[in-house]
Amino acid sequence: MKIRIDSELKVVEFWAVDQEIPKVTGGSVKKYGPEYLIHTFIKPRLLVDNARIMTLPSTKRDMVVRLLEFPNRVIEYDGVRLSWTDQQYPGVWSPSIDTILFAKALRFLLRSSFFLKNACSFLEIGCGSGFLSKYILQKKLEIKKPIKYAHLMDINHDALTCAMNTIDEVKGTTLISYSLNRPREIIKTTNQHDLVISNPPYIPRPNARINNPFEGLFLYQEIFKRASELLRPGSILLTNFSSISKSEVWPLFVKKFKIKTIYKMKVPLKIPLITARFSEESRKWMNYLEKKDKIIVDRSEKSGYRYWHVIQIVECRLK
Repeated sequence: MKIRIDSELKVVEFWAVDQEIPKVTGGSVKKYGPEYLIHTFIKPRLLVDNARIMTLPSTKRDMVVRLLEFPNRVIEYDGVRLSWTDQQYPGVWSPSIDTILFAKALRFLLRSSFFLKNACSFLEIGCGSGFLSKYILQKKLEIKKPIKYAHLMDINHDALTCAMNTIDEVKGTTLISYSLNRPREIIKTTNQHDLVISNPPYIPRPNARINNPFEGLFLYQEIFKRASELLRPGSILLTNFSSISKSEVWPLFVKKFKIKTIYKMKVPLKIPLITARFSEESRKWMNYLEKKDKIIVDRSEKSGYRYWHVIQIVECRLK
């Protein structure tokens, strides 16, 4: 299947692709062509919004649910595409609403910032699928100001493999290096960069375990400590704050950075291993977040979700 998001993040389209088409529509590929639009969601809150899918008329709902059963997924935003499957890259998330809001901020900066138009190098800390790195590389190629050097880091070997494959078709003459980091170890780099991007884990909990990539604020602390090693004078750090942990990390960052909000968005917290409340561990985690007022709670669930937060993409420059 393909999920296509418009450049302003106002529309999400679900498409059946190739041999998925007859299995979803009952019609032939020849009749419809290589892609067929199944449904369009307006003002998306998530890329895959289960609550809104369940409100569709039953026949349309079943088509969308059937489409989601196929393992291969293509995410397309602003002409940048990523092919992903959990079978090939276990433990690597496909782009989420956070990722696309981040890409939207990059789109704005690459159009409006003279500095970024001429930036020659970047570092992505926690590259995941590699979608954001591909976005930068492709858009810089399109304006004929290609990146000269890029470095991608992650703690997941499969993520680095996915990122390598993702950016292969747009790397051109860019010199690209990769490093596999260990959880909660220091960020190691031998270069300063024109642009550093990172979407760190932002969900705190007491007694955080070092082997869980969804929790803890360690990466924020590392970026703060090593900012002068990572960034050239006058360069930009683009990162994400969540209302879940903003009160803990924002005061730290304003000591060292001038911070400007590019975009923010209220979205459901859709991470079942945290929000399920099925296990004792999950219940303790959510009780902690609720008691500490770290999460927005809709107890009526009329919105379709109980737990919400605000994600905020910010531009940071060293003072």
